[in-house]
Amino acid sequence: MLGFLIVAFFIYGSMHLYAFAKLWQVLPHSWWLGLSLLAVGLLLTFLPLLLWQITRLNWHGAAALTSWVSYVWMGYLFLFCSTALLFDIAHVLAVFAGMRWPLGDAASLLAVGLLSLALLGYGSFEARHIRIAQVIVTTSKLPATVGHVTIAQISDLHLGAMLNDEFLDRVIAGLREAKPDIVVATGDIVDGQGDHLDALASRLHALQPPMGAYAVIGNHETHVGLDRSLDFLRSAGFTVLRGEAAHVGGIVLVGVDDPSAAMTGQGVRLDTAHLLATVPKGSFVVLLKHQPVVDNGIPFDLQLSGHIHGGQIFPFGLLTQLTYHVHTGLTQLAGGSKLYVSRGTGTWGPPIRLFAPPEIALIRIERE
Repeated sequence: MLGFLIVAFFIYGSMHLYAFAKLWQVLPHSWWLGLSLLAVGLLLTFLPLLLWQITRLNWHGAAALTSWVSYVWMGYLFLFCSTALLFDIAHVLAVFAGMRWPLGDAASLLAVGLLSLALLGYGSFEARHIRIAQVIVTTSKLPATVGHVTIAQISDLHLGAMLNDEFLDRVIAGLREAKPDIVVATGDIVDGQGDHLDALASRLHALQPPMGAYAVIGNHETHVGLDRSLDFLRSAGFTVLRGEAAHVGGIVLVGVDDPSAAMTGQGVRLDTAHLLATVPKGSFVVLLKHQPVVDNGIPFDLQLSGHIHGGQIFPFGLLTQLTYHVHTGLTQLAGGSKLYVSRGTGTWGPPIRLFAPPEIALIRIERE
């Protein structure tokens, strides 16, 4: 964990150094400007650590304000550095090609700054508009008396100081529009700023889907505190499946813990093979698992996962594909099983999405 933090803050600090160096190039040099840029850069680099401490103290108002400042700036800085890097590469290529680069330092800085601001605005707009992704899966395993069952999957809401009442109302409106038989939540429903959640739980509890609501824990549930997260999910009307199965609507829902639960010291329930061995043969098995990791030899029909947010901000989607070797949406696996990876419904960190819109997946399982 310490090694990860060192690398993360080194990268984040380097981004500030790169961006502020661009600013230094076009402003009149002075000792006070240098000191000011250094002080602001250090403050913004370590602001997430300050946020973590404020959150631990349960200062809700201060945590919300610090979250917005820290994460909006983080999103803008990433977009600024990415755009500036593209401009620098284009400048170098123009020089090698013997062409004249049309922009001076000041004009380039202005263009990069405005373009990054425009991308930030678009990313904020995209993050607010939740889409219904409709998926149809056919099977011969549904009982003749059932015909079909619909599951609405929500994932990665990250409810907390930044995403709260207004955001959750949009999620609930989407679920009411979808009218599913079952609602499933595939982890990271609450975030590290998971205070003042009681009112949010009551909003979710009012949904009452006809065949129930089920959830599994993600890595952020352990960040908030596993007991606290479980209390929230159960208060919100979810049956939390921790190495357990539920027979509902002619299918079997099977849920396992995220591996991060092992760090809580409260036990982790990951023995999927043993669990599925207890499921009656011929059942249509829907495996709820936060991270989109497929265990070879595990007999399920459909795995529902989240975690990767579709990258959330382009081009991180390419990195998640390299890491997990999966893409968002529906994938046919060997042996006839299927994997559906949600792009997620909320945001983590910067409250923006760029070319990775949020979704509620409406999965219709039909009898062939």
